[in-house]
Amino acid sequence: MNLLEWVRHLFVPRHSNNHRAKILHPSTLSVIVAFFLIYQFALNFYLLVSPAVLGFASNITPEQVIELTNQKRAEQGLAPLTINSKLNEAAQRKAGDMFAFNYWAHTSPSGRDPWAFFKEVGYKYIYAGENLARDFMNSEGVVEAWMNSPTHRDNILNSNYKEIGLAVVNGTLNGVETTLVVQLFGTPAPVSVAQRPQTAASPLPTPKLGEASIVEEKTPLALPVALAQARGETTTPPLLSPFWLTKTLALFLLGIILGALALDIILVYQRKIIRLSGRNIAHLIFIGALLLSVILTTPGAIL
Repeated sequence: MNLLEWVRHLFVPRHSNNHRAKILHPSTLSVIVAFFLIYQFALNFYLLVSPAVLGFASNITPEQVIELTNQKRAEQGLAPLTINSKLNEAAQRKAGDMFAFNYWAHTSPSGRDPWAFFKEVGYKYIYAGENLARDFMNSEGVVEAWMNSPTHRDNILNSNYKEIGLAVVNGTLNGVETTLVVQLFGTPAPVSVAQRPQTAASPLPTPKLGEASIVEEKTPLALPVALAQARGETTTPPLLSPFWLTKTLALFLLGIILGALALDIILVYQRKIIRLSGRNIAHLIFIGALLLSVILTTPGAIL
């Protein structure tokens, strides 16, 4: 069987494939699924042995995130947040801590909560909050993701907050190059007011969790291991993003199957082929829905 005949056998209903494109046979679809799973396993394994080649690179900037945050507040008639250098430093330290101790959470494995970093830099507050984000492509994506989350939105639109600090840091987390965004909110406490709050609705509220941060490159980190990463002194940016590699392959495979289904439906109708089984229209809708969901999938996670 020459190449042309093989392509016809794979995509065109004919006698050699029992009048159904070979790619639509259950056995072939099983091979495609198995190939995708093996590919994903190999990609994850490669990330462990060569994290600098595959990773995530973004063009997020602290200035844009703060500007967009204040835009969202202005839309609700709220006053803009003022950048505070101590909150910048606290956000920088939090990002460095996550990279140094390899975790993605508001509280570190050792039990350090976000407010420990406020204390380290000497920022005394009556209101405080934190938003976190990772693996986003741009500043707009980060802020929109926060705004679509009730808890993160509450932090951004909290009228009690007066100041903001932000850090955007590239580094390696769990063996993968990534971009962390740490966003801290606060209202400084008067000298006579105790540092620790009680609840966001009460006179002395409890700090609220979300996620984000801005890079202040003037103050050194307390954690030597994280210092280079928090200052952006990382290795060469990753060449390829594992997310986009997986998404591209998924789009390619689903596109081929979707095209084969569409061609099969057209040829079966034109040639008046009678089948005892098969629901190509239902399959076409299902594959189309999968393709759309993959297209709409975007990278990024928030806490």
